[in-house]
Amino acid sequence: MNEGVTTAERRRHSPAARRLTAALAAALLALLASLVQPVGASANDPGDSFYTRASANEFLAYSRIIRLAHSGAANGTLVGTFEHATKDGTPSEFVIRTSTDDGATWQTLTTVDDPLTGENHPSDQFWQPFLFELPKTMGDLPAGTLLLAGNIAPSEKVRTDFVLWRSTDHGAHWTFQSVLQTGGGSTGAPHGGSGVWEPFLTVDDKGRLALYFSDERRQPEHAQILAHMVSNDGGVTWSARPDGSTNFEPGLVVDVQSDSATDRPGMPTVATLPDGRMVLAYEICGEGRNCEAYTKTSTDGGATWGSGPSDLGTMAVTSDGRYLGSSPYIVWSPAGGPEGQLMLAGMRTRFAADDAFTPEDRQALFINDPDTSGPWSWTPAPFGPVADPEQNCSTSYSPHLLLDTSGRSLRYTTATATGPTGCMEATAVGNSGVLPYASDFAARGRSGWTEYGGCWRTEGGVLSETCGSTGGNKALAGSTGWSDYRLDGDVRIDSGAQAGLLVRASDPDKGADALDGYYAGLLAGRIVLARQDGGWTELADAAVPGGVATGEWYHLQVTAVGCTIGVTATPAGSSAPPVHFTHTDRDCPFTRGAVGVRDQAGTASWRNITVEQP
Repeated sequence: MNEGVTTAERRRHSPAARRLTAALAAALLALLASLVQPVGASANDPGDSFYTRASANEFLAYSRIIRLAHSGAANGTLVGTFEHATKDGTPSEFVIRTSTDDGATWQTLTTVDDPLTGENHPSDQFWQPFLFELPKTMGDLPAGTLLLAGNIAPSEKVRTDFVLWRSTDHGAHWTFQSVLQTGGGSTGAPHGGSGVWEPFLTVDDKGRLALYFSDERRQPEHAQILAHMVSNDGGVTWSARPDGSTNFEPGLVVDVQSDSATDRPGMPTVATLPDGRMVLAYEICGEGRNCEAYTKTSTDGGATWGSGPSDLGTMAVTSDGRYLGSSPYIVWSPAGGPEGQLMLAGMRTRFAADDAFTPEDRQALFINDPDTSGPWSWTPAPFGPVADPEQNCSTSYSPHLLLDTSGRSLRYTTATATGPTGCMEATAVGNSGVLPYASDFAARGRSGWTEYGGCWRTEGGVLSETCGSTGGNKALAGSTGWSDYRLDGDVRIDSGAQAGLLVRASDPDKGADALDGYYAGLLAGRIVLARQDGGWTELADAAVPGGVATGEWYHLQVTAVGCTIGVTATPAGSSAPPVHFTHTDRDCPFTRGAVGVRDQAGTASWRNITVEQP
């Protein structure tokens, strides 16, 4: 997992039309700001505890949570677990957590121990759990039966076993069912190991249970492949035996297999669309790679992906040049468009131009229309995980996404190096990058906002930036894929003379004008619309009668439709006539982007941010 080191500064990857002088000015301002401000984008709120470890002896990573939907009176209950290991070699287990109040509080329901015997058992390492609820009767197993697949891989690194358990009482008790696949460990082969990794359960178009996973057992011809097998009876028997040999057709099906012997496709997850299409997401690691996230589609229930196993799919890259690296997880949401939207989480975020980590590394979720093959958009995750390699805490590794039934909000869960013992499995709910959007900064604080420079806090439903400086301190929310919308919010200048809102913002970074998009706000007694693209181009303005008072709230409304942007300002709570202008940007370089707040050469506060269709 070639993570490298986050760079303190990076080159701008903006359109060539940006003037060199503007870029140099922005870089100079960013450098000056960095002398007094932390480098990189700030993490937003840290999330709530899904599980807090008892001591540093516990290793945490890789969460999975399901919401029961086929279990009668228990429907709506959340059941979850995570990777769990001990650092001192004592036996570990999967800890099963549950919530009956939609994640507000969590309790340990039970633990699931190692059922295997012999050398290195009971194991000290329980990896890559996956929870699945049967949506219908399969074989002798009724709908609502829970399955738990996990990889028992002792720290001696000589063996990996996919173990399957089942529960018929909503996770309170578990029965060992079988060993699904068996491999070597993570050492001993030319490219690292001969193990099996990362089981993922779903249902194919024939109504069969399907298990997708990563397989190193074909070395040296292939460092790793992606494959799946199917079950006609809910996981009791499978088309491939534990050693991968065929039990019944179709046996073990190869889904991704690179022609390069050193490529390592891995971490498969699958999203199924209402029309039956399936989308496979995975990383490709190996020599010269950064574990980039790829996707490809199947129209025959997973029998064939893309044009075949050697089709490596399409790399997930955003319109502003970001890509996910390491441990992707994909879901389909019914919200976001006529065909819904795909959402993709991952461990790291990099620039496609030079592989440097982006400012919003570890806290960006990718979004795309399932009917297009174009670039992805991105939205801030509900919280920003904190990384600390000394804490036995695999931060952001395979973050999990769980949507509500509408698809309008999602639960994001991952390990983070916070909490009383330096690591916890954290979880938080946020908007899934769809309209309408609202943030009152009260119930969820700064959840879903990513900050670039400055010092930010929330109190009493107010977001404030308190450091000031000339670094163009900004925070973004929403989706870089949003096009036409109306943004409303209250703005208060606390010091200085400039603060306002951002519309159609993308490619953000620290620096006075370090983004692509528009600023609409207060500036020296006026309301102003300006284009920012590494430089500042003022497009339109209007005087505010009596000027703008420091410490007073002003309500701003910005409406962007096509190439026309309207800006309105009114003293909050006042009956005074609003100040308004409309401007059509003939260059019109920015037709999509997120929303945000920004100050410059002063401090400011914001409240009651809403975004709706115009």
